Amino acid sequence: MAFSVGSDFSTSFTQDSDEVQEMFCEVCDKHDKQYVPAEGFCAECFEYLCMTCLKYHKIYMKSHTIKDKDNMPQDFCLEKCSVHQDELVKFYCQDCKKFACTECKTQDYRNCSLVSHLPALVPGNEESQEIKELNENLDMLMKDLENTEKPVNINMKYVFSQEIKILDTVMKKKKEILSVFENHQKEMIQDFEKEIEETLKRLKQEKNEKIEKLQKNQRKLEKLLNDEENEIKKKIEIIKKDDVKILQTIIEETSTMKIKLKAISTELVHHQTTDQRCQLFVAMKKGEEVIEQLKRDADKQCKNISIHYYKVECKALEQNITNLHKCHNFFNYQEIHESEVQKSASHYTDIKFTFNSLSSLCLISEKCLLITYFDSSKLFIFKDLSVSTTSYDTIDLPSYPWAVAKVDNNKVAVTFPNLKIIRLMKFSKHMTVTNTEDIKVGKGCRGVAYSNNKLIVSYTRPATVKILDMSGLTFDGKAKAIYKDDQLDTPCQLTVDRSGAVFVCGSLSHNIHQLSPDLTKVKILLDREQGIECPVGVSYYQNKNRLYVCQTLGDIKVYDLSLG
Repeated sequence: MAFSVGSDFSTSFTQDSDEVQEMFCEVCDKHDKQYVPAEGFCAECFEYLCMTCLKYHKIYMKSHTIKDKDNMPQDFCLEKCSVHQDELVKFYCQDCKKFACTECKTQDYRNCSLVSHLPALVPGNEESQEIKELNENLDMLMKDLENTEKPVNINMKYVFSQEIKILDTVMKKKKEILSVFENHQKEMIQDFEKEIEETLKRLKQEKNEKIEKLQKNQRKLEKLLNDEENEIKKKIEIIKKDDVKILQTIIEETSTMKIKLKAISTELVHHQTTDQRCQLFVAMKKGEEVIEQLKRDADKQCKNISIHYYKVECKALEQNITNLHKCHNFFNYQEIHESEVQKSASHYTDIKFTFNSLSSLCLISEKCLLITYFDSSKLFIFKDLSVSTTSYDTIDLPSYPWAVAKVDNNKVAVTFPNLKIIRLMKFSKHMTVTNTEDIKVGKGCRGVAYSNNKLIVSYTRPATVKILDMSGLTFDGKAKAIYKDDQLDTPCQLTVDRSGAVFVCGSLSHNIHQLSPDLTKVKILLDREQGIECPVGVSYYQNKNRLYVCQTLGDIKVYDLSLG
């Protein structure tokens, strides 16, 4: 804050200026509501005083240390205390992380050991690590919010394209049914005309009656089909409105959060460039609180990005064509789970390694990666991929591992085909093993994934994928579902995305299959056309909605997932 003698004090107190900063007498301001320039500062009372007040202060407070105008603190904070409206904020408690005026310090912080006078605390603050980290957090959260907008926009596009696709299917099938009906009608009319040759009079009457009846039935059929088409339109319209409303709300909330972040960043830059250290410190602390709340809001938004998924199928017409007008429900409308919707994958990047023979990978976080190799009885830990793909730690294993998969934030599962087991390994925050438990899964086990307290395991001979019960560390050996497919050869690693969809890589079929949670085939997601060659490991990273695929040649391909 800056103002000059003679200016309106209340206005100057709340507005920024480029004038030289000058402090006022706090005693005159508090008791007389007058602005008088300060000529000195009491180091015991932490008050700025004018020449008159300074004179009396020296008389009655002889033991106090007085600093003259040239030596008094120049970094002053002009923010008013939120509790004591007439008092200025002068202190910051590092224990409570709160600002305080003189009254607050005396009443509420008298037992705190780290209460500092702001001018003594803020020098060098504009170049501190704290403000650098605050600005970095601003940039990171802004990028996360922009990433949140991408799936929202994709879902918004899918909402409208799904409606068009379904209604087009209904319209085409409707025309097909009417066409079949009309063709049969023509055939019957032709039969009637042949009979007219024998009994012209009788058959003419019968023909007219039949035609009238068929036309009536056709009108009934058209009404049935139109009614069912309209019913499906109503259902889709309701769902579409709900989806658009939810997605639009997220878009608006995201935009609001971005505005708040920009405001914080602008305020920080302003205080830095105007050398207002106290104000910068206040803005930093307030900004940190806002950012933490926005992070929680952004995480909540990511979890709420969901829409309805549905399909419409035409039922088999087993009835005689003449009875179609008596039929009901030609179309079967069915809502489906997101995990059953076909996904698409677009290439994002490649991660190169200096050695080959990768067998599996597992992302603990975006930077931390675990890898197993065919010819090594070790688990390799790359703690920070953003720094290096050659620096790693290792953990000794009891045999040659095949696959590794994340169970939760500090636990992974590793398959050992030779031992016919899956080992659960628990890690500390420094990635050292703190506990292990073994589960018997039988011969030929290769890949493993974890979802909803169940193990999903792939086997090579025969080439199958099974869902196995797992309660704690007790394994009952019963397969809850099995997947086999002619286009899946030598299945290796598996992974599960946030919707529950299962992805399994076929090493010798050179593809990645997408399955539903009950192991029903949805589609072949990736194959050689997308650069897949002998895939042996696959891992899903939820925060970025990405699929990581490792191949025997040693490279890792990264794909962005979206709705197909």
